[in-house]
Amino acid sequence: MFDRIQHIGYLSADLDAAVAWFAKSFGAVNGGGGTLGKIYAVPSGGRNAYVRFGQVEAEIIEPEDKTGLSGDVLTLHHVGYIVTDIEKIQTKLIGRGFKFAADKPFTNVMGQQVLYFDATTTNGSMIHLTQLADQPDTTGVGSGVAIDNIVHAGYLVPDLDAAIAWYVEKLDGKHIGGGASRSGGRNAFVNFGNVQVELIEPEESRRPAASTHAMDHVGYVVADMHTCMGDCQNQGFKFVDGAPITNSIKQQVGYFDTATSMGSRMHLTQLPG
Repeated sequence: MFDRIQHIGYLSADLDAAVAWFAKSFGAVNGGGGTLGKIYAVPSGGRNAYVRFGQVEAEIIEPEDKTGLSGDVLTLHHVGYIVTDIEKIQTKLIGRGFKFAADKPFTNVMGQQVLYFDATTTNGSMIHLTQLADQPDTTGVGSGVAIDNIVHAGYLVPDLDAAIAWYVEKLDGKHIGGGASRSGGRNAFVNFGNVQVELIEPEESRRPAASTHAMDHVGYVVADMHTCMGDCQNQGFKFVDGAPITNSIKQQVGYFDTATSMGSRMHLTQLPG
């Protein structure tokens, strides 16, 4: 159903500073953006930019209403999933009980068709479907740090077993593993379509409200973990651990020190094999 993750969306109180940080740290190129009207995902309106590095993209949004945002922090906001036929997938998902924020997709400044889910049907998570243009804009693709794709978004959940069951039932998910989470509590990895999600049930004091899945981190895939860690260190990044760890599904993972990643949790991932 979902082909891959198109991008992770971030909120920033200072769009220009965030774009500059991606350029300095990942070697990203600003592929475009502009003024945002008052849309479902950004009720106050604002402006945005799409930055590309390696083979991935990030959308950075500076809302008009900056309540709760800090100028030097990137706040995780949404995930965009690529589909090949957005209207066909919309119909299929409506049949499974999902609702959408609009009757039909809109076309953004990059020529992508975008359709946001109604977050009341996605555990409070901001998610959208994306259908690429017939001739996608490739500005910045291949620049900077060699990130191949986005392996998953990670979410904090109040009940791990219920969250797994939701992905299995609603999105034909397959629970492929999990165990003790490195940050406390327990986790699980669920594949659905050609994408993945990591679900984390933290210790009780850090659990989100009932029925809420709160974005926690993003995993960026690299072909050679040690080489890429070195490249990132040369760009000013630091890592939580001196060497990558291997998680329960045999992925090598290296978390950035959030003091060097604008306060946002991100990790590099080398897939098994």
